[in-house]
Amino acid sequence: MPPTVTIIEHGRDGQVLYSEGLLHTLTGYWEFGGGEVITSISMGSRDEWRQHQPWALERRTSILRFVAEEVIRQRAPSCSPTIDEEQGVILLKKTGEGTSGTSGAKDEGSSSAQAAAFVRRYKKYKVMLMFGVLAVALIAGAIWWMGKKVLSVAPANGVPLNEAVRYGGPDPSDPSGIASLVQYTDPHLPEITGRGGNTTTSISVLLIPSSGGEPKVVPLVKEVAGQGYALARIIGSDGLTLWCDAVGLFGVCLHDHSLVTAKDLQEANPSLDTHWWNDTRSMDIIDGRLHITNDDRSAGLDVDAATLKATAVASKVSRTRFNKPAQTDYLAAGFLTRTGAWFGLHSAAELEGEFKPGQWVRAVESGEEAKEQRRLCTGTTEPSSDGEYHRIQSISPLGESTYLNAALLRLSATEAPLQLADPTSVLMLYTSAPGLQGTLVIARVDLNGKVIWTADTGLDRFLLQRILPDANAFAFVGTRPPVEGKLSEPLVVIVDNSTGKITSHSLWR
Repeated sequence: MPPTVTIIEHGRDGQVLYSEGLLHTLTGYWEFGGGEVITSISMGSRDEWRQHQPWALERRTSILRFVAEEVIRQRAPSCSPTIDEEQGVILLKKTGEGTSGTSGAKDEGSSSAQAAAFVRRYKKYKVMLMFGVLAVALIAGAIWWMGKKVLSVAPANGVPLNEAVRYGGPDPSDPSGIASLVQYTDPHLPEITGRGGNTTTSISVLLIPSSGGEPKVVPLVKEVAGQGYALARIIGSDGLTLWCDAVGLFGVCLHDHSLVTAKDLQEANPSLDTHWWNDTRSMDIIDGRLHITNDDRSAGLDVDAATLKATAVASKVSRTRFNKPAQTDYLAAGFLTRTGAWFGLHSAAELEGEFKPGQWVRAVESGEEAKEQRRLCTGTTEPSSDGEYHRIQSISPLGESTYLNAALLRLSATEAPLQLADPTSVLMLYTSAPGLQGTLVIARVDLNGKVIWTADTGLDRFLLQRILPDANAFAFVGTRPPVEGKLSEPLVVIVDNSTGKITSHSLWR
């Protein structure tokens, strides 16, 4: 391939590129001169070629002459060259200048001085460029080494992701408590476009033990791109392991908080195809075990909690995760006590309506969210022939105290309110005051209407997110009442059913 010369301009200086195909190239530097020198070009000294461009050393004279001729042809047709082959400097001067007598000698001396000055400048530029490249490399290396901690942004806290749930098995000795996924934005470079292209998410699980111990945050997965984290969920607990879908299957051992992954399940079941552990949508806790169905629901697996061994079983379908209980499922307006008396919370309008004498009621009547003042009431009833309904014979309030938006607490939509012993009593939920600052209050009352204790959870009553029932301690998930200019903190508040002792845990981590 014939040689070529390319001139690159950067204002008053630039580069001269000599090329013989892709493999053989030389880079020089040019700048405008002063006085009789129009342009100075440096292609590198003989020593530099010997060290870096040995292929061109034997043809150094012809290459320098070719470069000079090409630069004159392309940009300076009225100039002639003076070439210093040792230093690799080409001076372009106007044709006819410095060609005779004494002045020629002076010009030659002057040209040599200019060439020497140009070489000094060229070397200075090369040294500056070398240090500049080195500095950039060091900075880039430092940023890479330190990761995204340099010039990165990240929020101070993790925030709750999806709903908090209870965990623990049927055995009272199994660890139990409340779990919530926590979403963290990973450290990332500042995002200019606002599209979140630099942002990834990490997911952890927060375990709040019922025993009163310190909560534990267990990291599950890091650097989830896009919105992949949005469908993350807690699958449930088999008593020993809390299983989570966090862009993949993860289990947290409840005794030591170690992590179980799909790889561990595959190692415990080497004869099974890996596809069983990949689709977390088909996984649920059914009959106390992690159950997995295949794509067409023709077969299933049950995973043993202790050994992680999988057993082939018929495919089972659970709709539990799609049937989210409403808060009212845990509220009752009234019920028949074990002695057959009616006990309830009713407003004046309700005592004149659906709960007046002569009306029929079920053994348990569901509670409502109506914002009314209610009083504790008791009454007598008469059962129907089939015992399914009971006609109210008489009913009257137990005292004058009223409770806003009050209801009795129960463990599920199919059960009567939870009855505690010593003394026989129930739990009542109500709102501390009307308006935006009303908080959720829990009280224990006996069947004569006497309040044994009250516990103010500090949660905004009307922004209550979840009730998590338990025979020993109810838990409530929500936020504090709003404060202007501040974001309300999400909390899990646990109330001991017997004593009313409150334990609060922030979901900001």
